[in-house]
Amino acid sequence: MALDWAAPSDRPHDDRGAPERIDIVIPVYQAPEAFARCWAALLAHTDLSRHRALLVLDGPQPAATEGLLEEQISGVEILRNPERRGFVASVNLGMKWGMTWGMARGPERDVVLLNSDAIVTAGWLDKLRAAAYSSPEIATVTPFSNTATICSLPRFLAANALPAGETLESFARRIEERSARVYPRLPTGVGVCLFLKRRALSELGLFDERAFGLGYGEESEWCQRALKAGWRHVLDDATFVYHEGHQSFGTTRVARVRGAHRALAKLHPDYLATIARFVREDPIAPIRERALAGLVPDRTLKRSSIGKRPPERIVHLVHGWPPWSVAGTEMYAAWLVRRQTAHRAVSVYARIADPARSLGDAIELLDAGARVRLMVNNFVQRDPRSRNALSDDTLDRDFARFLDEERPDLLHVHHLAGHAATLPREARRRGIPVLYQVQDWWTVCSRANLLDRNRHACSGPGLGKCSRCLPLTRLPGAALLNPLLYAERGRLLRGALRTADVRVAGSQFLADSLRALLGEPDLPIEVVPYGVALADAPRPELDPERDPARAVRADRFPLRFGFLGSILPHKGLHVAAQAFAGLDPDRVRLEIHGDPAAAPPYAEEVRRIGGAALAPFEWRGRFAEEDKAAVLSGLDAVIVPSVGLESFGLAAREAMAAGTPVLAARRGALAELPLEALDCGAFFDPDHPKELRGWIERLLAEPEILDGWRARLPEVTGMDEHSEAIEAIYERILARKGTD
Repeated sequence: MALDWAAPSDRPHDDRGAPERIDIVIPVYQAPEAFARCWAALLAHTDLSRHRALLVLDGPQPAATEGLLEEQISGVEILRNPERRGFVASVNLGMKWGMTWGMARGPERDVVLLNSDAIVTAGWLDKLRAAAYSSPEIATVTPFSNTATICSLPRFLAANALPAGETLESFARRIEERSARVYPRLPTGVGVCLFLKRRALSELGLFDERAFGLGYGEESEWCQRALKAGWRHVLDDATFVYHEGHQSFGTTRVARVRGAHRALAKLHPDYLATIARFVREDPIAPIRERALAGLVPDRTLKRSSIGKRPPERIVHLVHGWPPWSVAGTEMYAAWLVRRQTAHRAVSVYARIADPARSLGDAIELLDAGARVRLMVNNFVQRDPRSRNALSDDTLDRDFARFLDEERPDLLHVHHLAGHAATLPREARRRGIPVLYQVQDWWTVCSRANLLDRNRHACSGPGLGKCSRCLPLTRLPGAALLNPLLYAERGRLLRGALRTADVRVAGSQFLADSLRALLGEPDLPIEVVPYGVALADAPRPELDPERDPARAVRADRFPLRFGFLGSILPHKGLHVAAQAFAGLDPDRVRLEIHGDPAAAPPYAEEVRRIGGAALAPFEWRGRFAEEDKAAVLSGLDAVIVPSVGLESFGLAAREAMAAGTPVLAARRGALAELPLEALDCGAFFDPDHPKELRGWIERLLAEPEILDGWRARLPEVTGMDEHSEAIEAIYERILARKGTD
């Protein structure tokens, strides 16, 4: 029978006073950047004139770690293991030091174990101590954390990111302000940040080094011993400590967790049943709900505009999510989802890169009330089918569980890259209708834009041609295997597209070209142009005093042109660089907004085009999404020099919505922009940079042309209007399902 962790304790009352001082034991192994953040937060939020930090360096450490500790700080003791002994031995060393030689230098102290990748917040230690001494039978206290299994927040049992729009400070403050200090009982403490009473340690002894080696499970085993001795464990529902997670053990974590479970089951056969009962009952759910109140909107089901039933629950499937991925498709999906959360339950299945985690790990994000599950995929799998998003059993199973948890009325597919082409099949098996929104040419081109590795336009896919352009594997026998993989790729991706209930494209060019490349001229694809979020807000006014360089000036110069987007070859920054190279920086500037780290060799190529002086170029890096309108409005024109096919031209329309003219490559869906029809911008051939150079020189000679273009810019469809069009499609799909 499982141990009843919630039963009243028969432990005799102890009237001795609580120790006033606390030892903070931090075992340190590798991960110097994470430790630096941990250390900075500890110094900022801990009174080390009163308490004591015991740093246990587990074996030789990187120079960056040693450098942090060169300064002598009062209240800090540094202990060292000559060789790595593991987490359990390191925390035992710290706790033992406090009980023996440490106590000779002062009175008895309680202990807090703190992971070296944990970041504490204001008032943390006093709040933990108050929770510990709210009742005499309490042995341990665990705060809320983003990654702390049963104490995880916002999502129970998950690794979480901070909710979108929250900082660590604001979220910790929210938790404290909404807390009722009820200190609910737990079946075990969690070692991310664990307060232990010294009296319990003196009675029960230290952690079990022999059974738990390098780490994982040792605190749970000790907590089981404490429960059986009449002690209790609680959650401090007023404190939040951030945990980066996976910094020391990385991808070996899964094996260590399994080993810990085996050891726990052997030492405490009732442990798993105890935890299972807690998970099933989830007694702290009301506490989480109170803490998160306001982050999930009060939803009012949207009324149908066409007399059909709107979906109440939707899952979106996309290949990335901001702020980790900020390309057009990811931003569009985020805009749409955030609007939908006001009137339905919305969830997102997306992908994230995290070298410290493995395929199968996931991070949960709460974004405007939407659950976003970020599945880790670093594209390092040996199996080329998994690495190239064809099929993967781990992803299939996880997505199936996600669908079963969310129970959507409809699946909205935005992109399958980074996932698996088989995922929509899991929806079909459950009778969930599918809207497939085609965002580019990835269905037929693994580069997604029909641009080959030599930056030449491709006429269309072919097994031999594709396998030479972008091999899906470089394993032995690849000459034979690559065409076979491309054949499987075509079968799976075309199948996912064909079996959707409705297919949508953002431009006529994308719809027509995709039908032609598939050889299916009658394939139904509805054209629904995207909306632009900037179009739903007033254009920002320039502030000449704050940014005089961008104010309207009598002499107009230097003219400022901007490139915004991914610094990758298919976006054509090199074309703009060639057009601007050698121009007088007093007369004209090219602002480059994007992350050069996305493709460092390509960024260096662009720099070389500018020459040693980099005269007309200004590398501005990335900007915050909320600053986009101001950045665009501060430019005289935006350059969209794509050499790869564009499926819509989101950046161009964002510029127009902000009141800024556009010079765009006459390529793909960009040609559908009304630049020439309304005389509000210009096209150029990206294969001939001199054509763009000619326009720049003409605008330098006649800057009033820009004024005319700006005055004639059309209204741009906003996301609110676009969302209504998508809603109508949802309702038609569900109405059709109801009559099947």
